[in-house]
Parts: sequence; structure tokens; C-alpha cells
Amino acid sequence: MYKLEKITEPPDGICVQRVVESHDFKREKWLIADGSEIIKDSFIPTGIACCFLRLSQSTEGSVRFGFAGNYSLSSCRSGGWLVTSFSQEQPAYWIPQNICLRSLDANKHILTQAVAGTAGFNISDSNVTVECSIPKNLSLDLVFWKIPAEASKIVSELEQPAALETQPFFMFGSSAFQPSMAYQKPAGLYAHLVHGHVYENHAIWPRYWRICSEFDAYALYLTLSGLESATHKRIYSLMKEQILFSVIARQSGDGGWYHGEWTDRMESHSRFHCAAMHLLTHALEEQSDDIVRKALEKAASFISKQTDKIKAGTWFLHDSLEASLETQRLSPFRWARSTVLGKSPSNMLVLNTHLDAIIALIRYEQVTGDKQYAALVSSACGAAKAVLDLRTAEWIYRPLFWAIGLSLLPVSAQKDLSLPMKAVKRLAWKFFIPWLYRIRNMFPRLVMPGGYIDRALSQTGLADAYHTLNVMDLIRYNKLFQEDDLNEIIDKALEFTQKHGIRTYWAETKGKEYALGFWAEALYHMCMLSDDPKYRNWLAEAIIDLEGKGLGLPPSLLGANAEAVPVKERLPCPLPEDGSLKIANLSRKGHIEIVVVNPTGAALNFKGQNIPPHSWIIKT
Repeated sequence: MYKLEKITEPPDGICVQRVVESHDFKREKWLIADGSEIIKDSFIPTGIACCFLRLSQSTEGSVRFGFAGNYSLSSCRSGGWLVTSFSQEQPAYWIPQNICLRSLDANKHILTQAVAGTAGFNISDSNVTVECSIPKNLSLDLVFWKIPAEASKIVSELEQPAALETQPFFMFGSSAFQPSMAYQKPAGLYAHLVHGHVYENHAIWPRYWRICSEFDAYALYLTLSGLESATHKRIYSLMKEQILFSVIARQSGDGGWYHGEWTDRMESHSRFHCAAMHLLTHALEEQSDDIVRKALEKAASFISKQTDKIKAGTWFLHDSLEASLETQRLSPFRWARSTVLGKSPSNMLVLNTHLDAIIALIRYEQVTGDKQYAALVSSACGAAKAVLDLRTAEWIYRPLFWAIGLSLLPVSAQKDLSLPMKAVKRLAWKFFIPWLYRIRNMFPRLVMPGGYIDRALSQTGLADAYHTLNVMDLIRYNKLFQEDDLNEIIDKALEFTQKHGIRTYWAETKGKEYALGFWAEALYHMCMLSDDPKYRNWLAEAIIDLEGKGLGLPPSLLGANAEAVPVKERLPCPLPEDGSLKIANLSRKGHIEIVVVNPTGAALNFKGQNIPPHSWIIKT
């Protein structure tokens, strides 16, 4: 039997690897019998620890886990189970997730996953045990927290979550195709944090394996930051440290993060890499730490090399496969070989990744003071402006996107079209959209008539759900520059999204619901830049849309995104007693503003903790 209270410390004579260590966090790893492994995260000097146990067997068998002593087992309101002792001097244990069976490849992709079968529980005065079977060639994963008696306040925090703490939150990566994968409750962190790595919580097309994702890590960090600010609970600061150092521990020696979303070559995806940079920048702004700073410096150096030269300047690549025709042919997307605008043939010219990389490097300079990438950023901004300013072939694109727009209407609106209009819609669906990449490469343009913004120049088809990512990134980008031309593009893009009917189309289309999450995130950033009340009303509508789909609210709405609100200016999100109320915290020091949304249709009282004076609240 594995006595869990024993395996939190390595046996004598075992070689222990220090994975990462800071002044108040330490991760260690050691092997036990049959190649099985333990990862221990220690929170110094509290004595609190979180352990990941992975048992690997080449033959079918069973394993028994237990705690020696007089313990009770109960479900936890924050998710998972609490194992507490009848003696106040003994530690408590929190098991946030079911024991899981997983198969993995050499690159740590999770290929399959299932809850482990149990042969039964045994609870007595002397121990608590559970027995699990392990099929051949699968790994068994268990995660648990050890909470010393002197840190029992953590147990109380877990047992008494506020309504806000149990609401779902939109994850930037894992909500993309399965809305049910939103983060919910503290235990939800460990659906992502698996054996020391942060994964997307769903299988990724086209290989349908789970990959490590800094994009989700950043979303988790923002969520935990907002909940920490709202509740002042210690558990969230500990979890933030876990996410932060899990990301750092996975960083490669060259400063990059590699994912293998599409191939066995473990290509790097720049959007995920930049998400790690945003996370590190946020953490460094909260607290100075040499380890975090060094990781961020290496990350900035890595992304500065993931570029292509176009006529107008430097362009950041979407992923490492774009570096050559040989590797780009491994991409699962259909794409067109093209040298338009002077780009390399393998560069698809993806807009949102380029903008995000610029933002990441500017934020890096703001927080660290390191100006060595200023010329690179200036060149990249010139390239962005040149591409965003393209207005070629208006005579083609205006009727083309009017016709394509018919395919992006809600189903009910499409059914109500006249027969001639239905014929036009069919032409758009059958011919215009498949041919679009050819037209874009003959007449390069991403900002389209009517406000729609396309994803990439040389990718085939229409990535309409990426429109909201483009809008979100343009708003974030424009915060840094405040240019009139950008304001015009953003205004038209926002109007198109709100009024065309495309939001309903996304909500109705399986695999495109995630666009609604990024739409709400975009509106949050817009509200932080503009006092216009219409954006608050649109944000309230977006929140209702998300509630209807079960996607959860974007984490920035908690009010702790350091990119939008400097750490020293953040104000806590209200904690309403009624969890049906949804909150967007637009406050900062010197400006209190809360959007409260009641999606139920019934009258609800807005009361609880951190509630500001009602004269400052927008209700809808």
C-alpha cells in the first residue's frame, strides 16, 4: 500500500532532482519502483505541499492508497475530497481530482484519459484506503495536497467558497471546442495541471491528443489573480505559484516553449509562447523574482527570432513550422504558397499572432526596462500598419463579403432569405469562400469592407471565429498607440460583430462557440479604454450569451489583468451572495465601475462582499 503521508518525503538514498526553486517555492522530483515518479511542490515556509504521483506498470495490476490514522473522508465544496483527522495535530489532505488512467507518448502528449476504476473504499479507526486497478501500459495519476495542522485555514478556505469561486471561467485554449471544459472551482485547476504540466483540457485537432498550453496557463493565472484579489484567500496565491513555476519548469534551454499541437516534431506555437510571456510579465509586476526575470528574458530572446521579413518590416511567425516550406508542409491547414508583400512562401501572414507578439515585447520592456528589442518592435509595428492599411480591390471585396456575410447569419435568418438570396449564399459557401485565398494573394487584404477582419493571408477558407481574436488583439495593441486609423478599424469591427448576427451564428455552430468568449474579452478591454456606455451594454449581452452556452466568463472580467489594470491600481471584484449574478469588474484605483448582469429573468438582490456604492454600478 502507498501510504500518502509517507510519500511526500523521498526515502533515504533516493536521488532527488530540484526542478525549480525560488525563495518561497520548490519543486522536486524523484523516481520510485518500476519507473514511477513523484513530483512535489513545496510552499516554503508553510509546510504545505502538493504532490503528483504517477505510477507506471508494464503489466496489468492493482494498487492501494491510504492514510494511516483516524481520518474521515468527505466531499469538498471547492471540488474533490477532503481527508481530515479527528486529531487537531495531524495534517489534512485535499484530493482535488479523481484518480486517472492515462496513456502518454514520449513528448508527454496525453493520448487517452479515463477515471480509474476502484475496488472499493475502506474507512476505519486505523486508516482510510482505496484500491484501484491499472490496465497494462497505462499510467495512474493521483494529485493531493498535504496541509499541516498549523495551516488549517487553507482547509477552511476550501470548505467555504464564495459563489464567485464556484462559477465557470473561460479558458483561452480549452474552451475552444468543448464549452464544458471551462475552469470551475479550485479543484478545476487540476483538470489542467497534470503531473506538473499545464495542459489544455480537451483533445486537440487533428491528432486529438492533449497538449501542454501556456495559453491556458495564462488564463488560469488571471482567474486565480482575480479570485485572490476578491477573496484574499491564501490558496489562490499558492496555486498561482504552482502555475507560474510549472510554466517556467517547462521552458526549453533556448527560451521557447514547444507544444506539438499538430506534429511529432514538437513545433512551437507563438501564441502560446507569448501567453507565457504575458504570465511572466504579470508575475514580475506583482513581485520581483530573479528566476521569473531570467525566464522572461530568455522568452523574449526566443520570440525575437521567430520572424520573417516582408517589404514593410518584420513579421512574427504563427508557429515554427512556418520557418520553411519543408516544415510548413507538415501543417494540417491547407495554405497557399505565396510571396505576396515580399513574405517568405511558407509564411501564412497570421495577424493575431503578430499583434500579440508585439504586445508581449512591449510589455516586456515596460516591466523590465530592457530596450534591446525596440528597433525590432518598431519594424514589426510598421509591418502591422502596412497590412492593416491595405484596402485593395474594393470592387471585388465589397460584393464578395456581402455574399459571404449571408453564410454567417443565424440559421433562422438564413431560412428566411428569398430564393435569389439563398442562391447567392450557396455560391458564397460553395465557391467564393474556397477561392478566397486566391483572391487575397492576388489582392492582399485582411481588413474587409463592412468591418470583418480575416485571420491570415495565405490560409485557405474563412476562419470567421478568429475575427474576435483579431478584434481583441487590435484593441490591446491600440491601447499602446492610440492611432486614429486603428480606432476606425476597431469601431467598424465592433459594429459588425454586434449587429450583423454573427454572434448567434457562432453560438449555433459547433466548434465556433469559443468566439463568444474572446468577444467578451475584447469588449472588456474596450470598456477599459472607452467610457462609451454602449460597450458596457454590449458586454452585458455578451455575458448573457456566454451564460447560455456554459462557456464561463473570461478571467479578465474579475479585474486583475495587469495588462489592463496595473497591479497597484487593481480593486477587488465584488462577491455577490447569489451566484446567478454575473460581474464584470471595470474598476481601478480612483475609478469604481461594476457591470452586474442578471441572466435569470427573476429579481435578484445584489448584496455580498466588496459591494461598491450603488451609484457606481451599471445594472442590466
